[in-house]
Amino acid sequence: MASGHGETSSECEGEEQEDSSSSHSNNVLEACNTLDNLSLQDNAQNTNHGEDELSVFRQQWQRELESTPTTQKGSKLEESFAEPLTDEDKAKQLFLRGVEFERGGKLYEAIQHYKRAIQIVPDVETRLYEGSELRGDTPEDSEVEEEVCADKAPPSEDEDEEVVEGEELLARLQRILARRGLLCEPKLPTVSAHISWLPYEVLLVVLRWVVSSELDAGALEAAAGVCRGWYVAAREPDLWRSICVRTWGIECGTPRANGWSSWRDMYIARPRLRLNGCYISKTTYLRHGENSFQDQFYRPWYLIYYYRYLRFFPEGVVLMWTTAEEPVTCVGLLKNRHVKSGSGIMMGHYRLIGQKVVIVIKKTSEKKQVMASNTRFRARRKELEHEQTFHLELELCDVRSRRNFQLQWRHHSVRVRLDQWTQFELAPGRYPPFAFSRVRTYTAESHAPLLPTHAYT
Repeated sequence: MASGHGETSSECEGEEQEDSSSSHSNNVLEACNTLDNLSLQDNAQNTNHGEDELSVFRQQWQRELESTPTTQKGSKLEESFAEPLTDEDKAKQLFLRGVEFERGGKLYEAIQHYKRAIQIVPDVETRLYEGSELRGDTPEDSEVEEEVCADKAPPSEDEDEEVVEGEELLARLQRILARRGLLCEPKLPTVSAHISWLPYEVLLVVLRWVVSSELDAGALEAAAGVCRGWYVAAREPDLWRSICVRTWGIECGTPRANGWSSWRDMYIARPRLRLNGCYISKTTYLRHGENSFQDQFYRPWYLIYYYRYLRFFPEGVVLMWTTAEEPVTCVGLLKNRHVKSGSGIMMGHYRLIGQKVVIVIKKTSEKKQVMASNTRFRARRKELEHEQTFHLELELCDVRSRRNFQLQWRHHSVRVRLDQWTQFELAPGRYPPFAFSRVRTYTAESHAPLLPTHAYT
């Protein structure tokens, strides 16, 4: 009985334990279900809230689109379908961006943009200024330009004085300039200094530097083609009088006495040497060769040629050179008055008498010293210098429309000893005429101005 009662009590305890465990599991399941329901409700609420926000955003966007003008829509479409920029537009944009950087003090960025713009279009700056895109960007520039433009506008060509029949061009231009009160003026508005601001006397000094001490009258004529005022200034009688006195001396006379209307006409019409180049003569002849050792019937002929160069300077100095070198390599060596010893170039003096040019050149060569064996004759070691004097007479001639273009031989002699002259026969083949050739490097620089007339008296 005891054993049976023990079994019954143990079974009851086991049932109680099973009931308690089952009830605990049920509670856990109910809690999980409750949590799931809560999460589902939260998700549903979040979803509904998100849908509400999305709908509100869509409504606001729709209202903004409806309130936007149609012109902006069209402009956006046009910009989207616009053609790509050309290289010139890109370069201009880069250059303008560089200008902005430079004004802001960012020089490094400005240089980078300038460099990129110039690589695309090298003359982008010129194109910008021609298109006046950079003008008037700042208030300072616009104010300065307004001041420049506020000046009295120059009269047009139609407002000039009427043409008087038979009136010379110089007199007409002088009358027009006297009426306008200006010698010259800038063609385009400018804020920098212009040469028209100089007084007339200073401009004449500038023109004397243009002519220079080398008497480059061609440069003065080129300056006369700049404008009316420069044309009048380049015809100043005192300028051409100084040129004439420098060319023929203080006793050159006056234009009226010689039948010319002005000093300039006298300089053009009267015979004179051309100084902006050199006179060149080429001599060619045949020379017999020696018979061949193997063939007695073969006798060669040699064509020999050489050149003579004459370079004249305003102060009466002349350079003469006889050589077989071509003119391309020789004319540059005759640019300066001082020549190197041993070069073969001889220096002398000339005088212009009418159409005749008289040249005297002395060539001195020292003989080699012979060492004497006896000390008694040491004083005789150095021999006397060997001197040659060349006397040339040439005549200036015109060739077609080229005035004073040619020099023809009239006399040639040489003196080797005292009072012993040797005169050469002027064969046409051995003494061809000199022809003038202009050398631009001779007058490329001005080292001294043309002096006034009183400086030569």
